[in-house]
Amino acid sequence: MGMKIKANDDRIAAVAVAVLLISRARLARGEAGGLVAEALARYRGDPEAYKAEFAKRDLAAARLTEELTHEGRRALYLRLLAAVEALLAKIARNRTQFSSVAELDNYFAFNLKSFD
Repeated sequence: MGMKIKANDDRIAAVAVAVLLISRARLARGEAGGLVAEALARYRGDPEAYKAEFAKRDLAAARLTEELTHEGRRALYLRLLAAVEALLAKIARNRTQFSSVAELDNYFAFNLKSFD
């Protein structure tokens, strides 16, 4: 029997925070395309580099927008933040389960594809 990732698993919140933090850093550098897919690939590809770059990895840290000085990028990030929070609420409300980490990543990528 494979592993199950249940709706209250910390790995779901970790993926959400990773998408937000990596996307915010990319937007701060002026890179606006492919936010979610690139963030997921970078998070899964080199988790140690992600941990080194972002010392504080929680939803409260992801809500900070001070490093986004461009209004358009800040607005895009705030829309992404609202979409991720809504997706987390949907997962909890529906008690969604995932059978693998890849399925979890695909769920985020599919539901947030408007930001790619």
